[in-house]
Amino acid sequence: MDWLRSDNAVWDKNLEIMDFTPSKNKVLVVAKQARKIRAREKTIQSDEDWQDWFDSHLDRPDPHTTSRINLILGARVDTGAFDPAALSELPFSECMFRKLIKEFRIHGTIARTINRNTSCAFIRKFHSWDSPVEKSLVYNCRSAASWPGDLGLSVTFTPQTLTSHAVMYGCDNETADNIIKRLSGSDLSELHPMVLVVLFAELERDRLDRLVRNKISRLIQQIISITENSNHTLDNKGPSSLSPPLATSIRDWLEMGDLRNGLQAFKRKMRDMMEHIDELQDILLNPENERYGFAADLDREVLRGLADTGAKMKERLKHLVDEFDEHICKCATIIDGVGLASQLEWNQIGRKDTFTNLEIAHNGLKVAQHTRRDSELMKSIALLTMVFLPATFVATLFSMGIFEWKGLHGEILSVSPYIWLYIAVTVVITLVTLGTWYLWVARRRLVEDVESQREGLSEKGSLSPSSTTSTTSNSSIAK
Repeated sequence: MDWLRSDNAVWDKNLEIMDFTPSKNKVLVVAKQARKIRAREKTIQSDEDWQDWFDSHLDRPDPHTTSRINLILGARVDTGAFDPAALSELPFSECMFRKLIKEFRIHGTIARTINRNTSCAFIRKFHSWDSPVEKSLVYNCRSAASWPGDLGLSVTFTPQTLTSHAVMYGCDNETADNIIKRLSGSDLSELHPMVLVVLFAELERDRLDRLVRNKISRLIQQIISITENSNHTLDNKGPSSLSPPLATSIRDWLEMGDLRNGLQAFKRKMRDMMEHIDELQDILLNPENERYGFAADLDREVLRGLADTGAKMKERLKHLVDEFDEHICKCATIIDGVGLASQLEWNQIGRKDTFTNLEIAHNGLKVAQHTRRDSELMKSIALLTMVFLPATFVATLFSMGIFEWKGLHGEILSVSPYIWLYIAVTVVITLVTLGTWYLWVARRRLVEDVESQREGLSEKGSLSPSSTTSTTSNSSIAK
């Protein structure tokens, strides 16, 4: 509920959620003197070094300086693994940080901003310190801690002296050197109060740009792998190449969605920055404004320099917004591509299962056909048995010794010498019958086999996933 208060007396409560690990920090003093930017860098580690720097550099009046920035590049404390709450571990002793709060007029809302690690933030407000007349501009910035390399920034701009006291939280060596290089090599007309805020946006742009490029590259490789694996599965029956693990694909897809949301959120903050630059030009830096009359005391050349710097920063923010729009479109395209590739893979797997079921059905049909043939064969055998069995039974019965065949006068009947003719005719007829039956059955089986092969080839050619995919691809190319 500290938003209900307009002062900065919330530090006693906020410091309880901070950790303090004194580390080596860098201090950069940038001053605009005689149309040139002069920068002085110093490395500070102990409380004694801090005290010496306060005594020798802080708020020393210089008649040749028109605007000035006192920037502390707070080192990023090494926590080992990625820690979203790394910024809450400050690289100062608690005693020295309390002194920094007083000397740099750090507003207490920075604690809430730092602990707001789920999303980015850009907060600005006018604040009165010791008197209603003494007003300052307070900026608190925070990049999302969803990915490594997040930063925090607190700026207090004093309009009467055109001095900005700022602390950048979470700077590693590369980031600190990058900030020093950019500020030292700048050729701005004047040090606008939004200079560090726009520089913060530049650093966040670099971080998100690297994340987008790496994530897009990974997801494109996964899409290609999924597509190639699907084509190999459809065209070949052998073992296919391994697709990315499902958990990996889902995780990367979700991370890409979070990254797109992060880009959209920070783009909104940059639009707020652009609006605030116009607000500063119309209110704070307007010599005709009665509420903030300090601009009337400034030199017209200084005011023109501030206006020129503000126009440059606004133009740069427009370019950054355009870059973010492009990255957002790329993320959306990749997200849709992953979904399409996954859906295509599932569809092709379904087609393959359908084709497998068709093959099983064809095999079942073949089994049924063979069963029917066996049944017909049994019927044929039964028919032959019924044809020959009665005659065979009668002949066998009358040939048994229980019957005595005699003539009318008691003579015994003899067998005709032409019995061989009976045997020969019987054998020939039996062979002809069996041969005819065999040829008929064989011819019928051959015809059925040819018809089955033709039906199988036609159905396989029209229903196979490979032909379906080829047809779809050809139709797509034709379109």
